[in-house]
Amino acid sequence: MQHNGRLIVAPADVDTRYKFAVALKAKLDAGVAANAVGHLCLGLLAKAAAERSELLPHMSFLDFPDADEGSHAPVSGLSLVVLERRPAWLRRLRSEAAAEGLLSTDFTAQMTGGSHLDQLERMRRTPEAELDYYGVALFGPRDVIDPLTKKFSLLR
Repeated sequence: MQHNGRLIVAPADVDTRYKFAVALKAKLDAGVAANAVGHLCLGLLAKAAAERSELLPHMSFLDFPDADEGSHAPVSGLSLVVLERRPAWLRRLRSEAAAEGLLSTDFTAQMTGGSHLDQLERMRRTPEAELDYYGVALFGPRDVIDPLTKKFSLLR
């Protein structure tokens, strides 16, 4: 359903068969982790809008009105779990997510520092096997994501 030009579902339509998961490199500094999560979530939503728009309603965006009838939308009614694990697990998660056809994005150390042009050049010069993954974000059915992330720890 469209609400004020945004995709908003009714609370009864929150699709709990789906979930968001963000997996981060273990022991990232808090600022780096927050930056990575922001980029990952923005990228995930942009990718859904551009390539998999049929998933947008399953993301279950809601309006959270306050007592003064102020709108606090859109916010997903689904939980977003933030996990951590060693970098090799992030590379594996990225590959497994692609094999399962999940909506996913990733964020690497090469995508930080300097301008976006500097970052693009670093990525062009770095083979995939040498990328330093800071995180991977996923969206899709719980029954597909849960087995892929079960060995990850909650970020503390």
